[in-house]
Amino acid sequence: MVRSLTRRLAMDVSPLRESRPFRNTFVARTVSVFGIGMLMVALPVQVYEMTGSTVHVGAVSASSGFALLAGFMWGGVLADRYDRRRLMLHARTAAGIGFLLLTLNAFLPSPFLAALYVLAAWDGLATGVSVTALLAATPALVGPDKLVAAGALNALTVRLGSMLSPALGGLVVSAFGVGWNYAAAAAGTLGTLLLLTALPPLKPAAETHEAPLKALGSGLRFVASHRVVGSLMLLGTLFMVAGGIPVLMPAFAALSLGGGPTTVGLLYAAPACGAVLASVTSGWAATVRAPGRALLVASVAGFATLAVLGLSRHPALAVAILFGYGFVASIEEILRYGLIQSHTPDAYLGRVNALWSAQETGGEAVGALGAGALGRYLAPGAAIVVYGTVSAVLALGLALSLTGLRGATLAPEPARAPDPAPDPGRA
Repeated sequence: MVRSLTRRLAMDVSPLRESRPFRNTFVARTVSVFGIGMLMVALPVQVYEMTGSTVHVGAVSASSGFALLAGFMWGGVLADRYDRRRLMLHARTAAGIGFLLLTLNAFLPSPFLAALYVLAAWDGLATGVSVTALLAATPALVGPDKLVAAGALNALTVRLGSMLSPALGGLVVSAFGVGWNYAAAAAGTLGTLLLLTALPPLKPAAETHEAPLKALGSGLRFVASHRVVGSLMLLGTLFMVAGGIPVLMPAFAALSLGGGPTTVGLLYAAPACGAVLASVTSGWAATVRAPGRALLVASVAGFATLAVLGLSRHPALAVAILFGYGFVASIEEILRYGLIQSHTPDAYLGRVNALWSAQETGGEAVGALGAGALGRYLAPGAAIVVYGTVSAVLALGLALSLTGLRGATLAPEPARAPDPAPDPGRA
């Protein structure tokens, strides 16, 4: 019985074992995640050492963030128009060249600050395009019954990378300097090109020839008109806005828990640890009979957990609650990934994944502003209670009203791809 339970809970790694193309993209993405994490450490450190200004540090980070959003949108259009394999190759090549230029700049006697602004944006743009192309290509690399497993593996990569890569980057910077940090990231990124070159052609089933803005509009109309994908995006917006809660953690640790920087660090790390555990025990997720209903339950439970967090007055209890929140939120993310990929026609995968990625990135920023504003008028614990309770009530309302999502499965009827728009150049 114990062996049967273990087998049911264990992460399904069969996509790595059965699909060499997916295995190649998985390794390439893992290396890319670590490269991005190392960049996130090295850039602020170098900018601050050069200028002593937190304004410049924030501005460089903002340039990367805005470029990342643009990369998502641009990459979504390109991924529905061109071979996704070639897009990944071009984007990762561009990212590797950017790391090389950062390396050369770092070893100059007087590095150029303007180069850091430009290359931070360059990396954000390249990353946005490559991530969108990879997400759009994944359904073609694994079978439809393996989408949840692929989502869990991808989530595990991101979570582990976000936990380990900043620490690795900090160690490299401390021991050897920012130049060697960039050099290591460049070597790893350019090394992934061999893996991506071995992929088969990954052309979209029906290429779109609409103008970029019109193509984005078509993607938005598809999302708005599809009762499953649209519902997932709506729920995802609510979940990502709740991602602003970490803004309240320093004040919550000091005023409600009586802790210091160590407590804050544990509070930040706990959700990621819970998410990792959820990923490695996600074997059951692909066999759940009603994934849409399970996702809605996980959403309400996750927000309710945040509300309970605000009532905590002991650091250990708060860490345990956040660990549970990370676990539930990761289950929701894994199921949402599988449902989005399985319900989106191939011709729209690039744009839908671009909107999802942009939603996640932008939603956290909006959530941070909202949580910060709420924290000005309420004690941090009370602000978390209000934030979590309101989100839970809204999620419950969505769960009751989104009937299409409640009945959604991971194996929908095949969706017909839209007829490609005529290409004026071929008329």
